[in-house]
Amino acid sequence: METKDFVIAFKPHGLPTVPLKSQFQDAPDTLLSRTGKDFPDILKPLTPSFWEGGTVHRLDTATAGLVLFARNKAFMDHILSEQQAGRFIKTYRAVCSVPSSVSGTPLNAPFVISSYFRAYGPGRKMVKPETDVLRADSAVLYTTEVKSIEGNVFTVVIARGFRHQIRAHLAWKGFPIEGDSLYNPAFSAVPSGNCVLQLECTGLRFNLPDGTPFEYSV
Repeated sequence: METKDFVIAFKPHGLPTVPLKSQFQDAPDTLLSRTGKDFPDILKPLTPSFWEGGTVHRLDTATAGLVLFARNKAFMDHILSEQQAGRFIKTYRAVCSVPSSVSGTPLNAPFVISSYFRAYGPGRKMVKPETDVLRADSAVLYTTEVKSIEGNVFTVVIARGFRHQIRAHLAWKGFPIEGDSLYNPAFSAVPSGNCVLQLECTGLRFNLPDGTPFEYSV
C-alpha cells in the first residue's frame, strides 16, 4: 500500500526489518532493502538512525506483519509526533498456548498488561517484565491491551512498543505464543529455525497530517 507520504509493506517471518548499524555498509537482506527497490525514497536517512532510512517502527525478526515507512521528512516528523502522543496504534494477532487449567473456559477480555522491562538471559537476548522501575532498564511503562480472545487467538493492541513486548507480556500472564522458542517452554527445545512464531501485525491506525484518521489492515 502506498501514498505520496508513506508505504506500508508486509514483512514475512524470519526477515529483519532493518539492518544493524554495523551491517549497514554490507547491504544485508531486510524488509527495508526489499521495499526500497520499488520505493527508493524510503532509503533516505530521515532520523539520526540513518541506517534505518524511513522506517517508522520495527518488528522482531521472528514476527510477521505490517511495517510503515515514511517517504519524506515532513511525514516522518508527523508520525513520530503521533507515536509520541500514543496515537500510532498497532494491532496484532497472536496464537497462544492456553494452560490446561483454563482450556475450554471462556477467557475474559479486554484486559491490559503493563510493566517496565529489562534485558536478561544469555547475551541479553530476552526481556523480562518488571513491576519495579528500579529493576528496569528505563522508566518507561509499556502497555499491551488484549482486545479479544477467540479460542487461543488473541487480538492485541499496542501504542508504544519495546523489544519482544507482546511475546514477553503474554508469556508473563501465562499465555505464551505458539512457536516462541524464547518465551514458550513448549518450544524451548525446538531449534529456532524450525519454529514459526505465531505473531503477526495485522493493522495500523494513525492520523494523517491533515488530521484525517487512517487505518489499514490485512
